[in-house]
Amino acid sequence: MESDVRRIAASLVKLQKMLNTALMQHPEMPVTLPQLMLLNLTCLHGPCRLTTLAEKIEVKPSAVTVMVDRLEKRGLVRRVQDPDDRRAVRVEITAEGRDVLDKARELRNEVLGGFMNRLDPEEARLLADLLERLTGAEA
Repeated sequence: MESDVRRIAASLVKLQKMLNTALMQHPEMPVTLPQLMLLNLTCLHGPCRLTTLAEKIEVKPSAVTVMVDRLEKRGLVRRVQDPDDRRAVRVEITAEGRDVLDKARELRNEVLGGFMNRLDPEEARLLADLLERLTGAEA
């Protein structure tokens, strides 16, 4: 069992690296991976403080500030006043940001689909079932 755990862990890390590399090299990828994470977080959790985003993405708040500046210039996010603290701001995704996030998700699925072509349909279904069981996300 222990050797299986190591094999699975190594394979998951390798697959994630392969997926990230393929995504970043895709000519239609609209944002960087950290920007994609930020867009995804603001989409899932609603407006977030910069410090919260920095914690979730595991970068320094100054890095998030630069990232938000770039995304804001492109119209993908906007800063809004925090209703709980007038001194603070939150970052929220815009409609354009949602469109970019949807495009990035489509590209991720396209790239992952390319990897999945190495499996026959029954293997792909089994892998999906097993991953859903492991993550507690059974359909």
